Amino acid sequence: AEEPTMVPLYPELSFLATQDYIQNTRYAPQPVEEAKEINEYWKKHSLLSKCMPYFEPYELERMYRWASMEAPAFATGFNSIVPPYETVAEDGLLKRIELAQANIDRTRDELAAPHWNAPERLPLLEKIDLWNSMIIADKAVISWARRHARLCRIVAESFETDPARREELLEMAEISQRIPGEPCQGLWDCMQMKWYVYLMCHAIERYASGFAHKEDKLCWPYNKASVIDKTFQPMTHKDAVELFECERLKCSEHGAGKSRVNREIFPGSNDLFILTIGGLNRDGSDGCNDCTDAILEAARNIRTTEPSIMFRWNPKGRLKTKRLVFVCIRDGMGFPSIKNDALNAHQMLYYARFSQNNNGATPEEAHDWANVLCMSPGLVGRRKTQKTRSEGGGSIFPAKILEITLNDGYDWSYSDTQLGPKTGDPRTFDTFEKLWEAFRVQYEYTVSISIRAKDVSRYWEARVLQLPFVSSIDDGCMELGRDACDLSEQPNGWHNPITTVVAANSLVAIKKLIYDEKKYTMEQLLEALYSNWEGYEEMRRDFVNAPKWGNDDDYADGIIKKFYEDIIAGEMRKITNYSGGPVMPVGQAVGLYMEVGSRTGPTPDGRYGGEACDDGGISPYMGTDKKGPTAVLKSVSKVDSTTQKANLLNQRLSVPIMRSRHGFKIWLAYMNTWYDLNIDHVQFNCVSNAELLAAQREPEKHQDLIVRVSGFSARFVDIPTYGQNTIIARNEQDFGPEDLDFLNVSA
Repeated sequence: AEEPTMVPLYPELSFLATQDYIQNTRYAPQPVEEAKEINEYWKKHSLLSKCMPYFEPYELERMYRWASMEAPAFATGFNSIVPPYETVAEDGLLKRIELAQANIDRTRDELAAPHWNAPERLPLLEKIDLWNSMIIADKAVISWARRHARLCRIVAESFETDPARREELLEMAEISQRIPGEPCQGLWDCMQMKWYVYLMCHAIERYASGFAHKEDKLCWPYNKASVIDKTFQPMTHKDAVELFECERLKCSEHGAGKSRVNREIFPGSNDLFILTIGGLNRDGSDGCNDCTDAILEAARNIRTTEPSIMFRWNPKGRLKTKRLVFVCIRDGMGFPSIKNDALNAHQMLYYARFSQNNNGATPEEAHDWANVLCMSPGLVGRRKTQKTRSEGGGSIFPAKILEITLNDGYDWSYSDTQLGPKTGDPRTFDTFEKLWEAFRVQYEYTVSISIRAKDVSRYWEARVLQLPFVSSIDDGCMELGRDACDLSEQPNGWHNPITTVVAANSLVAIKKLIYDEKKYTMEQLLEALYSNWEGYEEMRRDFVNAPKWGNDDDYADGIIKKFYEDIIAGEMRKITNYSGGPVMPVGQAVGLYMEVGSRTGPTPDGRYGGEACDDGGISPYMGTDKKGPTAVLKSVSKVDSTTQKANLLNQRLSVPIMRSRHGFKIWLAYMNTWYDLNIDHVQFNCVSNAELLAAQREPEKHQDLIVRVSGFSARFVDIPTYGQNTIIARNEQDFGPEDLDFLNVSA
């Protein structure tokens, strides 16, 4: 976007999202009439127009409702990417141009060899074209960076009067003259390279969300050269921290043009910029280093909500770094979120089995993983990274799916349409198992159409939305002459069930009160739901008081464990996606638990229609986890983590305890227990209700108050009141004697 107050738009992805900006916002490109003309041109050429003919009108209508499933990416234009930053840092783009040219020369010789064979050699034409496009793109990026170098030099030599600033500008000019054309040598080189590549991959070649990379591993060799060895761009540790602070500010300034619903479901968020640190190196050694610490120090110094941080927790991780993680959480940042390092590395090896060219992750590469966006792990490095969200992403909504299961596939409370197949009148289900199987049919239908939409998108992305720059920096694309959207060496299929716990708690209540105790009939339940519980207050209390997830209750946990493993994961894994691998659930919520909650009628867990749903993939519903923090861990640990790709767990821990002199010891014991229980994820809010309520009353006095919403953090005052109240409603967990005993720690 040429104006600082505007956001870049992408009519080639979705003319609908662009049209929304033109018609309804003040961030539309100027002049507006020209923007309308451009968008009109792209209607017939956009990804949306290419994909729509492969779906029936009623299928499109069901997807566009955002009720039982998220609208497909070909309609929203939402995308994400994991750029192979390492090749640019290690090779430089001039080397990539040489590689592409060498491939062209070799292939031209093969074309001209004796005894022409058309079936074998005609496919080489497409490869030559792709390598040529790589060269064009890389030369353009080098010229673009060097234009910045010229401008820095002009300002320094002709206009700048401050000698210190003049020297900075000249150094910036020298770096941009070399980077990203040449390999990086120092930390400033690496950070500048990263920003140029980030802008290309996330804003210029194509819109993409995220900030997926293992930053401390990527930057460590250059941090060592500059900070420790001082062999190139010598600086102090404090200087390195300042560079990471600057990066945080740059990310916070970067806007993205998303569709209306995508804007609504990220309340207070820019665009899910999330980086990864910690874990193990390829050789199994501790991956925490001074660069890890500098990144955490920068996050604490510059209280921006983005980039958010995910920390890979491993027992080998050094205590000094874990204390910095604790300090960020204790001080109310809402991040880092924490993922189980071993569990997610193992997952990379599982997906590698399905590689279509037998080139999935090796045991060494399996340690090179980072979160693709909020929750799902994927490979990072020179090869095999996820290039498009049509590989993994998108959401389905089990709470709404249960609602329509109870109404023969019909959505009575929101869209007044048939959203799924007819699965029968639940009044005739004489066993709980029949309801279970009816839900399975509705869920399978929703998953299948969602993944089909993604794979149709992927098919057309590889034909009309090729990525020559991204392809040029991927070793696999360079070697094989295949576009980044087309090539998939490491499958990484995933999809997000959001509102799972509302559905699960509802099934528990139905089984207990209707089928086991026979206190109520299905007819009575449906009448109460159609009335939004009005006039059925005593009945609602019974359904509210039915066993709930997160309390180490064997009755509830047994049903919900089966729900996660048999249906949520079981049905998803029966699907094979574009890359040849299974699709697995990534339970998380972003802000959709609010948005979809407003579109979901009353549910049998006692929730009123329109209220927010559960705020995480496996988090207890707000306020229903009444037995303390370790009871939550016990419930969550009962679900086999290997059946899920990821599952978000929100926890609020006692502010007085976290900020006491025993806080780190108790939290560390909690984290070690969490890891030993083989749980995938956990993240924390450490803000008292008193402070949250004060911020609601006087937002102007609490501008820097940051909270964890779901897979991202946001300034509390930027979140709508509806969303603020869901955070206040989460239980603030105290550590009682039984918790400390379970954690084997004394305060």
